[in-house]
Amino acid sequence: MRLGNGVSKTSPASSPATTSGVDKRRSTRLVQALPIKVQGVDALREPFTEGTSTVMVSCHGCKYQSRHYVPKGSIVTLEIPRFDPTSQPRCIAGNVIWVQRPRYAREILHIGLAFEVPGNVWDIPSPPEDWFPLPGETMFVIPTPEPEPDAPAVTAAGRVTVMTWDESEIRALSADEDDGHSVVPRPIAATAAAAAAAEGMKLIRQKLDAQLHEVIEQALKISIDHLSETIVQEARKAYAITAEQLDAKIQKVVAEAVNNLPRGRPNRGKGKRRDMPPSP
Repeated sequence: MRLGNGVSKTSPASSPATTSGVDKRRSTRLVQALPIKVQGVDALREPFTEGTSTVMVSCHGCKYQSRHYVPKGSIVTLEIPRFDPTSQPRCIAGNVIWVQRPRYAREILHIGLAFEVPGNVWDIPSPPEDWFPLPGETMFVIPTPEPEPDAPAVTAAGRVTVMTWDESEIRALSADEDDGHSVVPRPIAATAAAAAAAEGMKLIRQKLDAQLHEVIEQALKISIDHLSETIVQEARKAYAITAEQLDAKIQKVVAEAVNNLPRGRPNRGKGKRRDMPPSP
């Protein structure tokens, strides 16, 4: 609706405030290799389960590598590991909207998937601004360990300045306690909390290292298969060219040999037999 002096008014239906994250057309896509497990039914109506990795991800879907041809319009289920190794993986259903067929039979397919319920299912820290959580969830953030509490101040009367203990020092500390002063122990609780946080981060790092190792192995296997197929194709082409050249040379040699053959032979032996006298 246009008002006077060129000022336009946005209708409530198109107001950004009334548009939720789920209603957005498209979210930013990230080129990211994440391990996933895919379950579905292929074009031969055979059920399959495969472990693979993504090529590109967003809140609305992903593109992943596969050895199974799934027709467009099929429904598959993705099992996505969580950032927290103690949490159960997410199971997300998606609709196949795009299939990139390879040039050779043994190459990997690329399959585009659209989620039935969009949202940040990847637990990617610091996602793009237009990403949004799944319905009923909050946006994923990396948990940070709680800061260590500050040690309370130690009064001069209760501060211990020596590392050895004798009877006079024990009596002096007892006298301080009787006067209302207290000796502050070492922050044992803070040290235990820091150790627990470090152990948690170690477990998370081990989980990420295992997932990264699996992705690297999968990518290496795919590269080796592609290289093997390329070598076989090149060998077949070279063999075909060599066979054609060899056939041409053989035909040329045979033709030259036929052309060099004499046109006729004199029958010398037959004339000699007529001149010989008959045997007694």
